[in-house]
Amino acid sequence: MQLYGLVAMLSGVVTVASGIPVNFHNHCSTTIGLYDNTNTENINPSSSTTRHLGDGFSGMFRNGWNPQATLAEFTVSQGFLWYDISIIPTGVQAGPAKCSSLENCKAVTGGVGFNTPIRVAPSGCTAVTCLNDGCGDAYQYPTDNSKTHACPDTTPSVDVTFCPGASLRRS
Repeated sequence: MQLYGLVAMLSGVVTVASGIPVNFHNHCSTTIGLYDNTNTENINPSSSTTRHLGDGFSGMFRNGWNPQATLAEFTVSQGFLWYDISIIPTGVQAGPAKCSSLENCKAVTGGVGFNTPIRVAPSGCTAVTCLNDGCGDAYQYPTDNSKTHACPDTTPSVDVTFCPGASLRRS
């Protein structure tokens, strides 16, 4: 009975560690509150943490719990890792569903969608970067459908860097 329990426990450990590793790096001068709609994990400056995205994962990561934030979005489905950056404004006035541009979404929602520069770089695939509000690599409104990218779900890893330009300035 104890052996069965040990095998079951180890199987759970392997399951937790399986999936595509996403390495989150903080190159900002302040602590990042990595939020995933459930939990917040603080990442100190010059530190990193890793999450594993298994088949069927669909979600986002951002700096802080406030929904007015730069989002790194991921879905693992149909043999692919789908990913993008979103700066679609959210706010208290209304949802952004009918917006047709970044400025229109800001006016409709009364909010913003950018809070922290970010770079999403899957191994062997196209990297996307958003250093400021209005960046070209990010979704700016809901039907801005050319911003999603895909890699095979066998991608060895993904690096997500907060404040990616900061590391370049330190050298």
